[in-house]
Amino acid sequence: MKKLGFAIVGCGNIVGYHVDGVLGTPEAELICVVDTVEAKAKAVAEKNNVKYYTDIKEMLKNPAVDVVAIALPSGIHMEAAIAAMEAGKHVISEKPLEVTLEKIDKMIAVSKKTGKQLAGIFQSRFADSSLSIKTAIQEGKLGKLVLGGAYNKWYRSPEYYKSAGWRATWELDGGGALMNQAIHAIDLLLFFMGEVESVTAYCETLIHDIPVEDTAIAIVRFKNGALGTIEGTTSVNPGEERKLEIHGSKGTVILAGMDKITWKLAGQPVKQEGLAAAGGVADPKSIANKGHAAQFKAFTKAILAGEVPPISAEESRKAVELILAIYRSARERKEIKLPLTPS
Repeated sequence: MKKLGFAIVGCGNIVGYHVDGVLGTPEAELICVVDTVEAKAKAVAEKNNVKYYTDIKEMLKNPAVDVVAIALPSGIHMEAAIAAMEAGKHVISEKPLEVTLEKIDKMIAVSKKTGKQLAGIFQSRFADSSLSIKTAIQEGKLGKLVLGGAYNKWYRSPEYYKSAGWRATWELDGGGALMNQAIHAIDLLLFFMGEVESVTAYCETLIHDIPVEDTAIAIVRFKNGALGTIEGTTSVNPGEERKLEIHGSKGTVILAGMDKITWKLAGQPVKQEGLAAAGGVADPKSIANKGHAAQFKAFTKAILAGEVPPISAEESRKAVELILAIYRSARERKEIKLPLTPS
C-alpha cells in the first residue's frame, strides 16, 4: 500500500489532533515533527517513535516527507506553507489558513505555481451531523432558506490568554473570539447557507485585558437572499454549547454542540439525533478529535488519487474573508459588502 509521509510543524496544544489524524489513516505515516523549542519536539517525537527537527528547512530536505501539516500560530502559517510547497510537499494547515487575505492569496499562488495541494482544516464539516444537514438542504427538505444563525458563546480564562504570547494578538492570532474560536461555527454557517453578500457588525472587548475582541455580533445578508446572525465570544462565563440554527420555508434544523440535531420539518414529528457534547466551551483541550481524523483520511485519499482535497485553500479563504469583513464593519461602523476590497 502506498503511504504518504507526514511531517507536523508545531508541537503546541493542537499537535495531538494532527498526530491522531495521521496515525488513524491507514495510507498515512508520521515521519517527523518540528518545533523551534527542542523540548516540545522531542517529547512528541519520543512518544510516537519518530524523528524530530528544530528547523523546518532541515526537515524539508527529508525525501520521506510528502505532506506538511501546519499546527503553528495562525499568523506564521504562510511562511511554513510556502517553504513546504516550494520544497515539493503538499500542505494541510490548521485554521485559519492565514490571518490576512493577502497572505492566503500568496499561498494559493504558490500552490498553483508548484502544483502542490494546499488545504485548510475545518474538521466540523466532516461530522456526520454536519453532512446530514448539508444533504437535507441540498435535497430541499428545508425549502427556501430564510435565516441562518451561528452562536459560539464560549469562555476563555485569563490564564488561557497568558499561556502563549501569540494568543489574542492581531499579528499572530488574527483577532479574538471570531478568528480563533468561532471560525468553525462561521465556516459551518457558510457551508449550510452559501456565500455572503454583506455584513454589519459590532466587536468589543468587554471582559478580558486583550487587544482583540472577546464579544462580537453580526447581521449577515446571504447571496441567496436569506439573512443570518453570528454571535461569538470568549467572555460568556461559564459558556454555552455551540449552536447552528438553519430555518427554511419547510422546516428548521438545529445543531447543538458537535453532534446533537433537532429536526423540525413541516408535516413531520420533531426528531432528535445524536448527543450534545459541549467540547471547547471553556476548555479548548476538551474538543473531540473525530473531525480531524476524518479530514486527514479524506485529504490523504484525495492526494493519492491526484485530486483536489477537501477543504481547498479557496474554500478555506471564505471564512477568513467574512471574519475580516465583520472586523471592518465594526471598525468603520457601516455595512461591508463582499468580496472585500483593500482598505
